[in-house]
Order: sequence, then structure tokens, then C-alpha cells
Amino acid sequence: MGSIAIVGLERDASGALDERAAARIRRADAVVVPIADGAAAGAVREAGVVPLTYADLGIVPDAPAGAVVEALAGLAEDRDVVLVATGFPFVRDGVVSGLLAKRGASIDVYPLASPLQVLLLALELDVTADAAIVDAESLPNTEFRRDTHLVVTGIDNATIARAVGKTLVKRYAPEHDVVLATPLDDGGFDLASADVGTLARLERCERGTVAFVAPSRIEPPDGFDELVRIVDVLRSPGGCPWDREQTHETLAKHMLEEAYEAVHAIERGELDALRDELGDVLLQVVLHARIGSEEGAFDIDEVVSGIIAKIRRRHPHIFGSVEARTPEEVMRNWDAIKRGEREERGEAGGVLAGVTPSLPALMYAQKLSKRAAAAGFEWPDIEGVWAKVHEEIDELKAARAGSDEAADEVGDLLFTVVNVARHLGVDAEDALRRTCAKFVRRFEDVERAASARGKDVRELTIDEYDELWEHAKSKERPVSGPAEEEAR
Repeated sequence: MGSIAIVGLERDASGALDERAAARIRRADAVVVPIADGAAAGAVREAGVVPLTYADLGIVPDAPAGAVVEALAGLAEDRDVVLVATGFPFVRDGVVSGLLAKRGASIDVYPLASPLQVLLLALELDVTADAAIVDAESLPNTEFRRDTHLVVTGIDNATIARAVGKTLVKRYAPEHDVVLATPLDDGGFDLASADVGTLARLERCERGTVAFVAPSRIEPPDGFDELVRIVDVLRSPGGCPWDREQTHETLAKHMLEEAYEAVHAIERGELDALRDELGDVLLQVVLHARIGSEEGAFDIDEVVSGIIAKIRRRHPHIFGSVEARTPEEVMRNWDAIKRGEREERGEAGGVLAGVTPSLPALMYAQKLSKRAAAAGFEWPDIEGVWAKVHEEIDELKAARAGSDEAADEVGDLLFTVVNVARHLGVDAEDALRRTCAKFVRRFEDVERAASARGKDVRELTIDEYDELWEHAKSKERPVSGPAEEEAR
């Protein structure tokens, strides 16, 4: 296969080519210019070469870029061809990108420009509208949209090129097209087609190389922006009937359910399930943001910018000048900052302000107990808490079953037990969850044992239950700690 090079002239060029470009066309087997009496033809003749014209190749005036591409590609099948065209950088009609797509091989270009200019202009990119230009070193930490042009500069060696490729392969398919612009020793530039996977394995790369990733060949993206777009489609006229009728209120239970399922995956240690459940939680966030946008209240960008601002505000020891060397100091600062935020909003500034009543009851009780204790409402030691537990048990025993008094006393006892857990350094919510899980394991073991005897558990006597329960307990490794009280 032959080769193709393109030499670009300024539109007002009237003199000779620069020496590097002139030397290049003298080496060519064929030099092509658009018209016989144009500036390009004059410059070529000045260099001592007789050019061919588009007409010589059968290209009619005002022919589309595709016709030029076909003619040049055919001419270059077995010879070295140079196209000299007026305009900086030579063309803006799709000839360069067409040749790259047609030949699947490199093309040398000779404008007086940088590799970045070559890519932006030769591939017709409008940097003010649809291109993200990122330095290779900054690429791993840069957010960019896959539906816009991406230009990566500063690819000075193969190590950097491979790092760029490994970053891109996280966002694009390995076979996704990349165009590389590399400076040549004689002052020209080599434009070569590659793909993301090849870039990640590149063995050789010249200093000053620039990479271009086009959006036109990108598969439908699967990042956060695409999730937002999909939810917009679901909520739009003609979208999903179920999604369109949802409100903040109707979705509230789903938000809670998805969060609990994520917690369940964490407790099981199932990371694949956790990935899926976190996606479900994220969907709820985006749905609420879309509804908020429809109501003119807020949109997803405000949700994201709000949490970014909050994180920075509540971490002055990281993003400011405050010192916090221990987790305890961090939490004291955190609580003080939250109090300040509530005061700015004009909310009540009491000790218990800001504790969300809609939390699960056990978690709510823990937070209330902790806040009150921090304010000094506390027993001197755990013995006082034990005494309170016994007092609440006695009061519960005295209450009539099914009465409001009994309900109140059960609540008092549970709240006091939460204080016991706090004094022992135990998270009551976590402890109860672990015990519930243990109870489920043991009861299911009892069911299996009963089935092996040809019985349903509902047919077991209390003595049989005791026997099978003790057997189930004996099969588990003993675990010490206050969270492992007998689950019966």
C-alpha cells in the first residue's frame, strides 16, 4: 500500500512552500492540487514539481469530500501521494477524516501547527462548543462527558499513552476509535487511527502526541448522565405510566426499602448484591431529583452541588484550617457545624434538635440517648442503668396485658436497654439485627431437623422444640459479646 500526505497552505499564500513541505512533495510519486491555476498549484510548481489536479483524477468541480477521498485513496494504492490544498489547516470539508476512515492507516499532514491544532481543525472540532481538552496527567481525575469530543494532550511517551488508554477503557469499549496526532521529524504530523484497547498497550509513542476520541462512534453511554437521561425519558410524556404518576410521597417507601436491601447486602457480605442495591438507591435519588425539577424546586445538579458543599463545609479539618486529629474531635466539630447550620435556617437549637423522628425506632432511641447523655443527662455509672432496667421490668409486670400502660412500659424498658447498650459500647441496632439473623439461622435449622423426622414444626411439642433448639445452638461456634445473648 502507498501513502498519503497532506500539505496545507495559508489562504493568502502566494510564494513558495516552506522548505520542509517543499522537500516532502519532491519525494512524492504524485502531487495533487484542487485546480490548475490556484495558489496551491503555483506553490508546487515553484518547488519544481508538476502537480495533478482534481480534474486529472476525474473529480468534478464542487464534488463532495467523498469523491475526493475515493480518488486519492485509489491513487495511493501503490504510490506515495501528496495533496496540497489552500486553507489553514488545509481543508475543513471532511477529506482528512474521510481518508482516515477509508484507509484505516496513517496520514501525514504538513501545516505550520501543533498536533492539537491539527486534530481540532482537520477533524472539524469546535473547541468552544463540543470538545473537552484534557492534559494526560489530569485525565484520571477529570470528569468528562462521553457524548462530546475528547482531546487528550501531553502524551509524551508510551508509559503515559498506556495510562491514558487504561483510563479511557474504563469509560469506552476497548474497540472504540481513537485518532493520534504525532509530530514528525521533518515538521509534519502523522494522523493514525487506533482504538482505546491498543492505546492501553502501546509500546512506542513520540513526544507531543495528542489523542482524539470522537463522540460520533460512541456506543450509548452507561454512566451517571445516561441514568439521568433515562429517568427523564421515563417521566416525560409518552414515558412509563408507572414512573410518570409517582410523587415524592409515593416513592418514600421505595427509598426506605432499597436502603434496607443495601444494608442487608452489606450484612451478608455480598458485594455483587450490594452493587445492585446501591444502583436501586441511586435510581430513587435521580427519580426524586427529576420530580423536584418538574416542580421547580431543585434538580440533580443542585442535589450533587449541595452534597459537595456540605462535605466541604463539614470537613474543615480537610478543606480548611481547623485541626481534628481523632475521630472524636471530628465528631465534635461535625455536631457544632450542624448546630450552626440549624441556627442559620432558624430551626430550634435544642439538644435534641435535628434528630430525625422518622428513623427506625431503635436507631432513633440511640441518637436521643446519646445526645441527652452528651448534655449531662446521664447516670454516674452503669449500675444506675441496671437499677433502671429492673425498675422498668417491675412496672411492666404490674401493667395489664394489652393496655396502653403496658405499651408505654414496654417502650420505657426498650429505651432503658438502649442506654445499657450505649454504656457497654454496643450499637443496639446492629446487635438486634445480628441476634435476629442468629434466630433465623437456628429456627431454620430446627425446621430442617423436624422435616428430617417427618414432622412439621407446628406439630412439635415444647420438649421437642427445646431439644432441636439446643442442637441448633450446639452447631454454631460460640461468639462472645453482649450482642450474642440467647435468642429465644
